[in-house]
Amino acid sequence: MPPPPVLLNELLEDVFLCLPPDEPEHLVRASSVCKPWCSILADPGFRRRYRELHGTPPVLGFFQNIRRGCQFLPASAFRPAGADFRKWVAMDCRHGRVLFRAKSLDIKVHYEFVVWDPMTGNECRVPLPDMSLICFSATVLCATEGCDHHGCQGQGGAFRVAVISTTRTRVTKATSACLYSSETGLWSELTTVNNLDASGQNTIMTSIIVDNALYFNSVGNHIVKYQLATLDLSLFKKLIRCGGELITTEDGGLGFASLNYITLTLWSRETSPDGAVGWARHRVIHLMKLLPHSALLTRSVPYIISAHVFMDGAQVIFLGAHFSVYMVELKSGRSRKVLEQLGKIMDIIPYASFCIPGVEAASTGQGQ
Repeated sequence: MPPPPVLLNELLEDVFLCLPPDEPEHLVRASSVCKPWCSILADPGFRRRYRELHGTPPVLGFFQNIRRGCQFLPASAFRPAGADFRKWVAMDCRHGRVLFRAKSLDIKVHYEFVVWDPMTGNECRVPLPDMSLICFSATVLCATEGCDHHGCQGQGGAFRVAVISTTRTRVTKATSACLYSSETGLWSELTTVNNLDASGQNTIMTSIIVDNALYFNSVGNHIVKYQLATLDLSLFKKLIRCGGELITTEDGGLGFASLNYITLTLWSRETSPDGAVGWARHRVIHLMKLLPHSALLTRSVPYIISAHVFMDGAQVIFLGAHFSVYMVELKSGRSRKVLEQLGKIMDIIPYASFCIPGVEAASTGQGQ
């Protein structure tokens, strides 16, 4: 009996491209079959085409800060590689990296930042800036020139860390910012603005990037804008008496999502014909049409957990309802449950990435 025909690499690649990114164990199994299959999956061309085909990276899990430190809540078979982050505090996750505050390895220094790649386990320790860090937030972002941020994970490369700090004393109410570059290993000069609304509440603020500027959703009535090119710092008012999260609009502009029981309202920052800049209601989403009845027919009122922009033009917001986390795609209006846990779920940071074998050292639970 003749041996079975050998599949052409092109046909195999077409099959691999159809494997779902939110179930990374399928790609891992394929890579372990034989060296030729592993070579196909490790090829940069295949990895690029896979990301282009599937668009938005899947949510692989969440980092949650708890009283004892930090834990990873899986939303897939993916498990992070390397570092023991259980005693760290997660600050941000973007462009394939997670930013933590951790105890320093240097006994002369109390704390430092750790920039960590969950795919490879690679970490880089960053000294804290010389500024007040009683009430602050920090963000990590890719700094590789020309990168489209579709495949930052597992690639290393340059990065930046931005820190926003609020100081409130009897005589001073101010917000300050500075920027770290991994290429120079230095922090920029401190930029400070007066902030009469400065809060002494130590809460990690979510941030988004719009037109090379970072926007932080502060505890008070203002949004903080930090220009990454010029390092200019400014404040402007958010929606009055409106809690919610910063998002990006479909055209890539600055937006805001507010939640009133089962009604999610999307706002956009627009300029009127007379030059005035303000908030305009863009869209209203009724959660009765999105979430299952079991999530709404309880005493538990839905609440916004966090907003996170995975890719340009893809807006995703996470809602907590009845001990579960639902991911709502703002553009399509689709939703699905991504996490279920006993107790109210708060203070989580989503980790979204493509898990393609060949470079990563992370685990998907296979063979364990």
